[in-house]
Amino acid sequence: MKTLQRGHFNGQLCGLHLGRLIGLMIFALVSYSLLILRYKVFDNVAIDNTRFPNQYLRGFVAPAIAYRYHVDEYKTSTQQIATKSSDIRKVNISLDFPTSPQFSYYFVNSINKPYKLCDTLEVSIEVGNTKNESKLYGDDFFFAWIHNDVLHASAAADEIIDHFNGTYTAKFRLHWTGQVKITIMLIHSAEAINVLKRIRDNFPARIRYRGEFKAEGHTPSASTPCHITTDFYINPKEKFENMTFCNFTDKKTGFPWFCVKPKLLSCDTYFTHTSTWDEEYIGDLISEKETRLYSSPGLLTSKALPIDVVPSNMSKNVGVSKCVAKELQPCVLGATDTRPNDSVAGFYFKDTWHSLVCRNREFTPPEIRKCLQNQTLYFLGDSTVRQWYSYFARFILKDTIVEKLAVMPGFGPNFATDEAHDIHLKYIFHGYPIRENKAVVKDIKYMPNTIDDIVHENRVIIMITIWAHFGGTNLTYYRNRLYKIRDSIHRLKSRNPSARVLIKSANTQGNVRSRNAAQWYFWVLDQVMREVMSGIENVTIIDVWDMTIGHRSGYNIHPQIGVIAQEINMVLSFLCS
Repeated sequence: MKTLQRGHFNGQLCGLHLGRLIGLMIFALVSYSLLILRYKVFDNVAIDNTRFPNQYLRGFVAPAIAYRYHVDEYKTSTQQIATKSSDIRKVNISLDFPTSPQFSYYFVNSINKPYKLCDTLEVSIEVGNTKNESKLYGDDFFFAWIHNDVLHASAAADEIIDHFNGTYTAKFRLHWTGQVKITIMLIHSAEAINVLKRIRDNFPARIRYRGEFKAEGHTPSASTPCHITTDFYINPKEKFENMTFCNFTDKKTGFPWFCVKPKLLSCDTYFTHTSTWDEEYIGDLISEKETRLYSSPGLLTSKALPIDVVPSNMSKNVGVSKCVAKELQPCVLGATDTRPNDSVAGFYFKDTWHSLVCRNREFTPPEIRKCLQNQTLYFLGDSTVRQWYSYFARFILKDTIVEKLAVMPGFGPNFATDEAHDIHLKYIFHGYPIRENKAVVKDIKYMPNTIDDIVHENRVIIMITIWAHFGGTNLTYYRNRLYKIRDSIHRLKSRNPSARVLIKSANTQGNVRSRNAAQWYFWVLDQVMREVMSGIENVTIIDVWDMTIGHRSGYNIHPQIGVIAQEINMVLSFLCS
């Protein structure tokens, strides 16, 4: 009986517990649904500080839509590349109180943890506005890197995660032992990016270009505005009566170019192209309040002391490590990704670049000349790939014969030859649009046409880049240019399967206050380039963005010679290993 009573009692207890359990589960499910609904509502309304206090949002993390600044979550379309948290959440961005580096700070999450070689360092970032109030939305654009100034070691963040609530997490793999300092810089506030995006998408013809028309025996010459469309800015002071246009659209590629026709000269007298950094037109597009958003980059306030990294149990006394599970493969064209998952492309140690993509190494000039003997190297694109051409011509070739065929040598085309080793270098610009240059029209040639004209060399290497002059266009125009270049590479490979092609990514640059040359513009262009150009057989992208984001020499659109030397070693690792 007692057993039965006890058993009956236990059955009642079990039934009671089961009922409570079901009730708790229903309550949890309803609560969760309400929470999801609350965030769904939150996703579609403007943020109101009184309704959503900062302490409520601080704990909200959205890993499903968090992004890394430098990886390929943005691989499917231009829209996705251009869309970030402010578009997804439809927040009201206040231009009155933008992100302030002075009131933004960062700290190490686990400051008391003993850090070993190859550990991951996590750094939290909390941003504030110019009123020293915590911000409630993300979309700020940072550069973050760790460094040891004595060892000349540095590495960019492997990822920066935007939690879309005014907080971010930066992650760094620790590749060397000794002291590690952290530096985080605000490049563009979310408010500035919002304006940059509007300008880019709505005003793709905002840069000022000019064409000079000059006829032999005819004075004076005439200078008129030019652009990629006939719908572009013309200074009201320039009065063109019955204005018509000269159409210089390339017949083969379809790339458009127009100039206002001079009154007394014909279109075939178009002689030189010039451009200016004058931003008068930009001033007409943005308000005074928006103009104030473009201050110089600012260092965030650090609440993170340097940390000391000790050797791991596995590494013993090793001072530097690539921290990979298995040995990297040799660098082979087209065989490797340009950037590992959850990692930057490499890091610096004693000013030498250690690739995390493949097994790179340094080369001596005799080794390079032997590798490149009997070959023709084309350098196609802007002045950042001209730096590569100049480095080869100056430091690698022997008894170099330089032929500056262009009227404007800085623009090109330029040729150089090492006759003893039968090595030929050719630098050719990418065509319109052309910023801050004066070029003779007959020397301007679009890159796809240049590639299509390469028909006779069997042993040919092509190095291309195209980004620095496209900050003043929209993504549709830039993407179309890339597609045409990609098609010309496919045609080249069908004519000459042994042709080797390397694409130089964008690099960081220093003129960040310019609305037409903003770092964010070039970062987005770089993501588009990687999307369009990735996957071409035997074509490799050299990741220069990661090589310049944390180097101790700082940011310059034309990196210093030490960085160029490491870029060239990376190129040669694919060509000569």
